Amino acid sequence: MENHDQIKLIALDIDGTIMKKDFSISDTVRSTIKKAIDSDVKVVLATGRMYSATVPIANELGIQTPLITYQGALVRNFYNSDEILLHHTIDADLFCQVISDIRNFQAQINVYLDDELFVEDEKAILKEYAVKRHIVYHKVNSFDKVAAFNPTKIIAMDDDVKKVDTIRDKLKKKYENSLYVTKSTPFYCEFVNKKASKGNAILFLAKKWGIKQSEIMVIGDQDNDKEMLSVAGLAVAMGNSTDGLKEIADFITDTVDNDGAAAAIEKFVFNKGM
Repeated sequence: MENHDQIKLIALDIDGTIMKKDFSISDTVRSTIKKAIDSDVKVVLATGRMYSATVPIANELGIQTPLITYQGALVRNFYNSDEILLHHTIDADLFCQVISDIRNFQAQINVYLDDELFVEDEKAILKEYAVKRHIVYHKVNSFDKVAAFNPTKIIAMDDDVKKVDTIRDKLKKKYENSLYVTKSTPFYCEFVNKKASKGNAILFLAKKWGIKQSEIMVIGDQDNDKEMLSVAGLAVAMGNSTDGLKEIADFITDTVDNDGAAAAIEKFVFNKGM
């Protein structure tokens, strides 16, 4: 990781970083992000969420930059147009292999295509996921028809954390040359194209804007933020982060419940506090 210069780009994860477990964003975090935007700092949301589930959050925060969604598989400019800047999908044959492997674990499988969610089963964990995020999903008899259109992302979900760990470990090894496999929460294992990651998407936008890596600050909390932290001049892990993320961070801020993201921005962008 580079030493950081004056911060010109801040990339923020959403869940567990700026958004609490009750899906609220505090006034402190909201006002600090606005302060950064008003100071001509590019503030970018980088999330595993669907594009459609990210737009309302961006609007709430006054974000006017392209959205990095689906773990970096889709970068889309929502503010002036719906222009797709970057999109990495999963090949149909590969998709069918992965679905077959996940089925062996009896986990809930979510498939994302054209920013829509498709499922074959409706386990309790899916219903909770959809309700809390205000996502409408489509139940299909088989993913076969979906496969032909090259989906953006797959999620394997289960209440058993050890099962999700096993899915990640086994399939990450099996598909190490073709898929990026990561956990976004203890209960969700996500699969996207190997070329996709939050880190790659951030570098894509930074190059577009003429911003150096040393001028990038990122803040995250889960293992799917590792690639994002690795490309930053200043890598910040939340106080509620996984141990693995804390190990690679330049700085560990306070928890999401204590507005840790806002504190880090104040410290490193505005030289205040902490």
